[in-house]
Amino acid sequence: MEPVVSSRVVLAATINGKGEVHRLQDAKPLPQQVIDRAHAAIGMGNSRVIAAQVRANGGALAMWDDAVILFNATDIVEPSAIGVISICRLREGTQIMAKIERARKTGEALVRGPDNSTKEVQLDTATPVLAIIP
Repeated sequence: MEPVVSSRVVLAATINGKGEVHRLQDAKPLPQQVIDRAHAAIGMGNSRVIAAQVRANGGALAMWDDAVILFNATDIVEPSAIGVISICRLREGTQIMAKIERARKTGEALVRGPDNSTKEVQLDTATPVLAIIP
Protein backbone atom coordinates (compact mmCIF):
# COMPACT_ATOMS: atom_id res chain seq x y z
CA MET A 1 0.00 0.00 0.00
CA GLU A 2 1.07 3.50 -0.79
CA PRO A 3 1.41 5.87 2.20
CA VAL A 4 -1.32 8.44 2.74
CA VAL A 5 -0.30 12.03 2.12
CA SER A 6 -1.80 14.32 4.75
CA SER A 7 -3.06 16.75 2.11
CA ARG A 8 -5.43 14.10 0.75
CA VAL A 9 -7.77 14.44 3.73
CA VAL A 10 -8.11 17.83 5.38
CA LEU A 11 -10.38 19.13 8.09
CA ALA A 12 -12.59 21.52 6.13
CA ALA A 13 -15.78 21.72 8.21
CA THR A 14 -17.42 21.25 11.58
CA ILE A 15 -20.74 19.65 12.48
CA ASN A 16 -22.70 20.97 15.45
CA GLY A 17 -25.03 19.06 17.78
CA LYS A 18 -27.97 19.64 15.43
CA GLY A 19 -26.16 18.12 12.45
CA GLU A 20 -25.51 21.46 10.72
CA VAL A 21 -22.30 21.47 8.71
CA HIS A 22 -20.24 24.68 8.75
CA ARG A 23 -17.27 25.19 6.46
CA LEU A 24 -14.03 26.34 8.08
CA GLN A 25 -12.47 29.43 6.51
CA ASP A 26 -9.11 27.67 6.37
CA ALA A 27 -8.81 23.91 5.92
CA LYS A 28 -6.56 22.37 8.56
CA PRO A 29 -4.32 19.32 8.38
CA LEU A 30 -5.35 16.33 10.45
CA PRO A 31 -2.96 14.53 12.82
CA GLN A 32 -1.14 11.68 11.07
CA GLN A 33 -2.86 9.02 13.24
CA VAL A 34 -6.26 10.27 12.02
CA ILE A 35 -4.96 10.26 8.43
CA ASP A 36 -3.81 6.66 8.91
CA ARG A 37 -7.21 5.64 10.29
CA ALA A 38 -8.94 7.47 7.44
CA HIS A 39 -6.79 5.60 4.94
CA ALA A 40 -7.69 2.28 6.56
CA ALA A 41 -11.38 3.16 6.47
CA ILE A 42 -11.66 4.50 2.93
CA GLY A 43 -8.74 3.08 0.95
CA MET A 44 -6.70 4.90 -1.68
CA GLY A 45 -9.38 5.21 -4.38
CA ASN A 46 -10.98 8.32 -2.89
CA SER A 47 -9.03 11.40 -3.92
CA ARG A 48 -11.49 14.13 -2.91
CA VAL A 49 -12.23 13.13 0.69
CA ILE A 50 -13.33 15.85 3.08
CA ALA A 51 -13.22 15.63 6.87
CA ALA A 52 -15.61 17.37 9.25
CA GLN A 53 -15.16 17.36 13.01
CA VAL A 54 -18.18 16.98 15.27
CA ARG A 55 -18.19 19.79 17.82
CA ALA A 56 -21.24 19.06 19.92
CA ASN A 57 -21.26 19.76 23.65
CA GLY A 58 -24.98 19.07 23.60
CA GLY A 59 -27.67 17.83 21.29
CA ALA A 60 -28.16 14.56 19.50
CA LEU A 61 -24.53 14.34 18.33
CA ALA A 62 -22.92 15.00 21.74
CA MET A 63 -21.77 11.38 22.01
CA TRP A 64 -19.78 11.89 18.79
CA ASP A 65 -18.06 15.07 20.05
CA ASP A 66 -14.56 15.34 18.54
CA ALA A 67 -15.19 12.49 16.04
CA VAL A 68 -14.10 13.04 12.45
CA ILE A 69 -16.66 12.36 9.72
CA LEU A 70 -15.26 11.51 6.26
CA PHE A 71 -17.16 12.06 3.03
CA ASN A 72 -16.47 12.65 -0.66
CA ALA A 73 -16.77 15.99 -2.38
CA THR A 74 -19.65 15.83 -4.86
CA ASP A 75 -21.66 17.97 -7.25
CA ILE A 76 -24.69 15.66 -7.45
CA VAL A 77 -27.15 13.74 -5.31
CA GLU A 78 -25.38 10.39 -5.33
CA PRO A 79 -27.75 7.41 -5.54
CA SER A 80 -25.70 5.67 -2.82
CA ALA A 81 -26.67 8.49 -0.38
CA ILE A 82 -30.32 7.39 -0.29
CA GLY A 83 -31.14 5.41 2.84
CA VAL A 84 -27.90 6.14 4.70
CA ILE A 85 -26.36 8.91 6.78
CA SER A 86 -25.16 11.51 4.31
CA ILE A 87 -23.81 15.02 4.04
CA CYS A 88 -26.48 17.00 2.21
CA ARG A 89 -26.39 20.46 0.70
CA LEU A 90 -29.85 21.94 0.50
CA ARG A 91 -30.89 24.26 -2.33
CA GLU A 92 -31.30 27.05 0.24
CA GLY A 93 -27.53 26.83 0.76
CA THR A 94 -27.22 25.13 4.15
CA GLN A 95 -25.45 21.83 4.64
CA ILE A 96 -26.58 19.11 7.06
CA MET A 97 -25.75 15.58 8.12
CA ALA A 98 -28.91 13.49 7.87
CA LYS A 99 -30.27 10.15 6.74
CA ILE A 100 -32.09 10.50 3.43
CA GLU A 101 -35.31 8.52 3.83
CA ARG A 102 -36.42 9.07 0.25
CA ALA A 103 -35.52 11.36 -2.65
CA ARG A 104 -37.07 12.20 -5.98
CA LYS A 105 -35.25 12.90 -9.23
CA THR A 106 -36.47 16.50 -8.98
CA GLY A 107 -34.62 17.05 -5.70
CA GLU A 108 -37.43 16.78 -3.17
CA ALA A 109 -36.39 14.60 -0.27
CA LEU A 110 -37.44 13.48 3.18
CA VAL A 111 -34.50 13.55 5.59
CA ARG A 112 -34.14 12.38 9.18
CA GLY A 113 -31.92 14.51 11.40
CA PRO A 114 -29.73 13.42 14.32
CA ASP A 115 -32.60 14.19 16.73
CA ASN A 116 -34.78 11.70 14.77
CA SER A 117 -37.05 14.44 13.40
CA THR A 118 -37.97 14.38 9.72
CA LYS A 119 -38.45 17.22 7.28
CA GLU A 120 -39.05 17.76 3.60
CA VAL A 121 -36.16 19.50 1.84
CA GLN A 122 -34.86 20.34 -1.63
CA LEU A 123 -31.51 18.62 -2.15
CA ASP A 124 -28.74 20.19 -4.19
CA THR A 125 -26.07 17.55 -3.44
CA ALA A 126 -25.73 14.52 -1.18
CA THR A 127 -22.95 12.06 -0.50
CA PRO A 128 -22.83 9.19 1.98
CA VAL A 129 -20.64 9.33 5.06
CA LEU A 130 -17.64 7.10 4.32
CA ALA A 131 -16.41 6.65 7.87
CA ILE A 132 -16.67 8.00 11.41
CA ILE A 133 -13.36 8.13 13.25
CA PRO A 134 -13.84 8.54 17.03
